[in-house]
Amino acid sequence: MSHPSKSQQRFPFRATVHIRKNFRKLPPITKPIRPLEEDSRVPSSSLSVTNVDLKYESPPPIGVDDFWNKLHQQIANQTSEHNDDHGNQNTPNKVVRIFVSSTFTDFFNEREVLIKKVFPALRDEMEPAGLQIIDCDLRWGVPKDSTTEQTILTCLEELDRCFDDNGQPFFIGLVSDKYGWVPRLDELPTNITKRYRWIDGASITLMEFIHGAFRTHNPNALFLIRNSENILKSIPDKYKDRFQDKDEYNQNQIQELRNQLHRLVSPQQIVHYDCLYDGLDSSTGRERVKIDGLNDFEEQAKQFLIEAIKKWYPNNFNNTHPSDPEQQQMNTFLLNKTQIFVDRPKEFASLLKYVAGDHKDFSLIDGGSSNKENAQPLMALTGRSGDGKTMLLAKFVLTIEETQQNKFLLFYYFFDGSFHAQASHFMFTSLKQKLYKYLDDNNVISPKTNERLKITDDTFLSDAIELLSTPLVIVVDGLDKGDVHQTRLYGQEFPFNSLSELMTDHTSTEVIHK
Repeated sequence: MSHPSKSQQRFPFRATVHIRKNFRKLPPITKPIRPLEEDSRVPSSSLSVTNVDLKYESPPPIGVDDFWNKLHQQIANQTSEHNDDHGNQNTPNKVVRIFVSSTFTDFFNEREVLIKKVFPALRDEMEPAGLQIIDCDLRWGVPKDSTTEQTILTCLEELDRCFDDNGQPFFIGLVSDKYGWVPRLDELPTNITKRYRWIDGASITLMEFIHGAFRTHNPNALFLIRNSENILKSIPDKYKDRFQDKDEYNQNQIQELRNQLHRLVSPQQIVHYDCLYDGLDSSTGRERVKIDGLNDFEEQAKQFLIEAIKKWYPNNFNNTHPSDPEQQQMNTFLLNKTQIFVDRPKEFASLLKYVAGDHKDFSLIDGGSSNKENAQPLMALTGRSGDGKTMLLAKFVLTIEETQQNKFLLFYYFFDGSFHAQASHFMFTSLKQKLYKYLDDNNVISPKTNERLKITDDTFLSDAIELLSTPLVIVVDGLDKGDVHQTRLYGQEFPFNSLSELMTDHTSTEVIHK
């Protein structure tokens, strides 16, 4: 059977319908929606209603004026729960999520500019300050067989994740002459209509605007409005449906959105930009309209986001924030590793018990004795490659930093996340620098010499650890990838003396020492 988008022919169907006792009468078949328009960039198994803009042949029941009056009532009753909330990330190094919202068929070019130019420039700007940029671009859609509920939740729950991480999402809304898919209110489950206070007649794109920006008076939201009059005059007629709604209700909603924006966000959050029709492009396998002249669009989006991020996280840009590139690289590695974390409560609890000094449930492998009164046994986490040891330790480190940073002096080194993955010398140098800074900040002097320790002394590590008033937790990941167990006299420098007995050709080792 041919795809409906390739055949517009309709065949009448008539048949006698018998209604029998005890059989439930089915509801009438609703009017069909416009057929899906395939995108050759997306595998057929991933085609989704979020990749196209759909409309109903009849407008939703609520009028345009009633719609916007209801929205303003909701905003007036909205609590200020997010106004002063900067997210749940308590470490200096943070994830910054940028949510891009628009209809899809008309904003392909602008989204490409964001993905290929704006966001890479932001990463270069923000990574030295310990901020990792993650763009949330849902244009690739959700699985083809997703229900209306799953489709909507995919979009709005991604926004919820932005709220969790950043308090107020960093939000880019693109506006032109398309309104987008309007789900019927009777299709929406109660959990969605109540959870997101859905307004009848809203497209999914507009609900993203409402949820991500309007209701919370989001200062991190930018709306870029295309001046499309010249574009629409130049685009070939067969492609105009991708750029402009024909439905009267949708046209009225788009026009009213433009009018209402100045009531919903500040003037600094609204940018109008011009662009030019630049012919057609078939390089992706599907003919597309090319739009040129987006330099102003690119610059306005980039500058707004840079200023908004710096204003939102000022501590990451002052002189007290660590500027060590090695540490920044390590922290970015941890954030990447824990984006998808498989919960392992038993192992995680064991790590917490160990650093708290509770060792009764652990088996001790004799790797040498220590004559120090308060010496702690080494904890080694071993397993095959791919078992998730690094992810577990990364999550553990971030948890300690967020919840118990005042209880411990924490040092961590992940070889895969360092600039010098095969040079253990840099690990010891980093540890020495951290200890030296701690002793210097707390004006700690040696009782032997009545002077501050010198980082160049051969015995600095052992002397510094003895002077600590706070328990020291050392986490090293991927030690088998470094050279410490091959070329260094680590037994004299660091309590790794039992490590060689734990390592085989089939295991990798992570170490925690307290």
